[in-house]
Amino acid sequence: MRASSVLPRVLLLGMVAAACNVEPLGGPTGGISVIREPGCPAAVIVVMSDFVSTQVALSALDGETLSASFVSTASAGTSGLSFALSGDVAVPSTRPPSGRVVLVDRFGTNVVTWLDPETARVLAQLPVGTGFQSNPQDYLELDARRALVSRWDENAAPGTQPFDAGGDLLVIDTQTPAITKAIALPREGDVPPRPGSLSLVGDAAVVTLERLARDFKSAGDAVLVGVDPASERVAWQLVLPGLENCGGLTLSPSGRSAALACTGFIDREGRAENLAQSAVVVFDVTRNPPSELRRFPASVFAGEPVQSELEFFSETGVLVKTQTTFGGTRNNRLLALDLESGDAVTLVEADSDSRDGGQGIVYGGILCTPGCGNVCLLADADRGILRRFAIANGALEPLSNVRVEHEVGLPPRGLGSF
Repeated sequence: MRASSVLPRVLLLGMVAAACNVEPLGGPTGGISVIREPGCPAAVIVVMSDFVSTQVALSALDGETLSASFVSTASAGTSGLSFALSGDVAVPSTRPPSGRVVLVDRFGTNVVTWLDPETARVLAQLPVGTGFQSNPQDYLELDARRALVSRWDENAAPGTQPFDAGGDLLVIDTQTPAITKAIALPREGDVPPRPGSLSLVGDAAVVTLERLARDFKSAGDAVLVGVDPASERVAWQLVLPGLENCGGLTLSPSGRSAALACTGFIDREGRAENLAQSAVVVFDVTRNPPSELRRFPASVFAGEPVQSELEFFSETGVLVKTQTTFGGTRNNRLLALDLESGDAVTLVEADSDSRDGGQGIVYGGILCTPGCGNVCLLADADRGILRRFAIANGALEPLSNVRVEHEVGLPPRGLGSF
């Protein structure tokens, strides 16, 4: 699963303010029995949210619920949750090798939380705001003791406490836990780096710089930055000319290639400024830095921008979601894109709202487990379900949908694994 926020950063605050009639969250349902197979996730993490409250469930790889309320905004006391979960919670885009459930609480809370999947106990929480709203985006474990956290926002008045600059990567001692270092990232002029998704590619930790201006009215070309885990220093950077607002590098099943999706600059309503800035890009990651192999313009295979998250279901097949304007004329779609031919097929399309306008982004996290569970899952906030597809001979076949829980009804937004 990609950890990117399922909404553009500039849209989230407005949706938080608009949320109302929040239902009380259900009681805790505890941890699960964890059985691990080498190279495979043990279970799926489902983040459900109305942008005010969050409930996290654990599901089997086929999407069937194992614990409907593993932890939630209402959790406190015996759970060990000192910092309550907000309505803006994400999971790492790369499965943590530690096997722990990791939650990244973003704008307004700025906390990383580690939980034991078997007991549902909070093992530790670490504030990463260091005196300002750092808006952490992603978490990547480097080894048994170290992890990186990307901080999207910058501090307007740094220098009052350690590690308070922002727009950087924090190095975390995950055992203490504590912040041990901040890695400054390349910048051009006054445009903040805006680090987002993290991934481990070969010998480098790769972070995507979204480079959105301070006034949120423009953006620069996206940049991939490789960090050497041994020295904890920037090793290389790769500019993606003409592409803006890109997600993280996602490895193919073989690990020899990777792809990323770019949305292009969008306004506060989710409207694209320039469709040419949106594409899916494929890389050869046997090279250092990665070498771009080909681009598939969103204008050609989707006819509209795509969200900055994708997922491989085969060596040459990826799932991509469209970026849809709230109140617009089109509905959110999930596409299967062939990275050899460039052909795309619409797998499912959301309903229009009651006024026959688009509902905006209702399709959230996607997760595929080729070779493990052989199922792809889509968090569908439109219908409050997980949509499921079986992976068979490199193609996808629809399965029955699953409702994660039946009491509270928070819509599923994000997907991850441990």
